[in-house]
Amino acid sequence: MVNRILKIEFFGKLLFRIGIAFYMWSIVLLSFQLDKDRLWMAILMAVLVIIPGLSLLHYRNAKTGIIGGIGTFLFFLASAILLLVTDLSANVPWNFIFLHVIKDVLLMLGAVILVGESLKEMVREKITAPFPKK
Repeated sequence: MVNRILKIEFFGKLLFRIGIAFYMWSIVLLSFQLDKDRLWMAILMAVLVIIPGLSLLHYRNAKTGIIGGIGTFLFFLASAILLLVTDLSANVPWNFIFLHVIKDVLLMLGAVILVGESLKEMVREKITAPFPKK
């Protein structure tokens, strides 16, 4: 029974990680347009496409999962701030501002969960690593 519960937890976290990655990729690919005159936008777009990939690499290397999770947290923090500022400048009603910003806040909290998962995996790898031979 415990093994079944752990499998369900693993599968849920895997789906959560994949879902956040696809959501970030869809935001980046639908929001940014490549412009030959703006190299910095292409570099930013490339970085924002790589960050979810790093988060998905958690299952190969926990350190890349940590980097991807921190990048995801910063992405959604910047997105929440940008939405808040643009909505406030456009005099949007508060209930719409809340609805725009709350999803990014929840995804930021999800990114913190993913960073914690990667940290836990890194500690587990160190604890279960065999002793080095002399």
